[in-house]
Amino acid sequence: MLEVIVCSGLLLAFYQFLLARKVPYRAGRRFLLASALLSLLIPALRLPILPAETVYLTIPVGAEPAGPSAPVAEAAAPVEVAGAAFPWQGVLAALYGAVAVLLLAVLVRNLVRIRRLRQASRLTPLRDYTLAEHPDVRSPFSFWRTVFLRQEERPDERQRLMIVAHEAAHIRHRHSRDKVALGVLKALCWFNPFFWMMERMLSEVQEYEADEDVLRAGYSVDNYRLAIFKQLFGYYPDLTSGLSHSLTKKRFTMMNQAPRGSLSWLRFGAALPLFAGLLIAFGATARPASPAPQGPDQALVEHDKVIRIEISSGSEVVQVDGETVALKDLKPYLENLISTEGPVQCISIRGDENAKMGILNDVKDVLRAIGQLKIMYAAPKESAVTRRLPPPVGVGGTVTPSEALQSVDRNNVFVVRVNSADKVFAGNAVSASDADLLARSKEFIRERAPRAIISLGMDYGSSYMKYYSIQKLLKQAFDEVRDELARGQYGKALAELTPEEREAILMAVPLNITEMELRNNPQPIVR
Repeated sequence: MLEVIVCSGLLLAFYQFLLARKVPYRAGRRFLLASALLSLLIPALRLPILPAETVYLTIPVGAEPAGPSAPVAEAAAPVEVAGAAFPWQGVLAALYGAVAVLLLAVLVRNLVRIRRLRQASRLTPLRDYTLAEHPDVRSPFSFWRTVFLRQEERPDERQRLMIVAHEAAHIRHRHSRDKVALGVLKALCWFNPFFWMMERMLSEVQEYEADEDVLRAGYSVDNYRLAIFKQLFGYYPDLTSGLSHSLTKKRFTMMNQAPRGSLSWLRFGAALPLFAGLLIAFGATARPASPAPQGPDQALVEHDKVIRIEISSGSEVVQVDGETVALKDLKPYLENLISTEGPVQCISIRGDENAKMGILNDVKDVLRAIGQLKIMYAAPKESAVTRRLPPPVGVGGTVTPSEALQSVDRNNVFVVRVNSADKVFAGNAVSASDADLLARSKEFIRERAPRAIISLGMDYGSSYMKYYSIQKLLKQAFDEVRDELARGQYGKALAELTPEEREAILMAVPLNITEMELRNNPQPIVR
């Protein structure tokens, strides 16, 4: 909504200062209508023209001091997320809808009133329009292809011809269509003050255009002004084109001005940089880093180079592609392996049923230090879960905790913690089962997307298999919410969407999973 307001405000300011009363009326009228439509279209665009950039945010939530693993009975209470806030979004959405419906109802009521007046009038079909005469018409007006006049016993025919010529000009230029279109846009975007201003300026330029046609037909300026004075009093619906008190002085002034059009092409050419700037500011998005990017949720293809690391319980060694390597030697060993065999697409980590998080954290620290950030967590007879590690703090755009604290609302963070006995704490309650954790996670994502963040904290004594299963479950929660949104918005499953539709869903429900490693100085990072 803010982007629509800014776009329409800039375009209207451009019209007011460079185009109003300085270019042909038809061109000015079309610019106003195009400005209203572009104000809605540009913020809705997602043009992949900006360079891709990955920013990792440090989120200082739920930190716990390092220490020995507590037994189940003595497990520390989980960090609680603040209670549900007042549903402001729902209230504001209801208010917006109520006002929009009311304005649309007023527009429909005006249409119905005009139709009924036409049905009750004496109709005289002419070549380009129909003349409708009725005693209740206090001031002449036109709508669509009908000119409405007051039914009189002894009308002034000369004056009547000038007024009819004015209203016929409105019909010839299809001004009613412009008014209805902008009326609908104004009702749907009633929160935008510039749309209301556009409607007033559109009425002005339409009157100027009709006056110009009357004078070009050969009528005297003085006689035409006198006819306008005599017809000033009366009421006509807002959707119609008619005589208005507020416009009279401006119209009389414009009648004496020279024809417009000088250097119009140069004035409109000045709008091109403005349109380009609005497209970049509000319609641009990051382009893919490569024609076939490898995102953190995508599986690897067969030709990708993968280093496989296996960890086990209580051991100071790991298996790297079948070779036994001590943890203290893992960093130089991997650096030598990569320099010898070439770039690596992914590191695959597999743990057995007895492997603990302590050794996994040590392995992850080594991988971060050598810049191998893409990890594929594996388990026996299970599908892999792909994640991307953050770089060390201060590298790759990572912000400081104090900076992140100012930008992250704790209400948007759902805290999941696992103690050394693999007991799960979800939010402000203990989750007894995977099904319960899945349901809680999905509910939170639905309520808070696209800002929903799930923060996962594992104790050093918790098991690798529990870590793997929760990572897989959290990914499932995001996928199921995305699928629900895809079915509700497009009527088909997430897997059946086009690339453009899928991108829209992924932007609406981004996969935001943070990890809090329980250390003296924990550094939770958004993946």
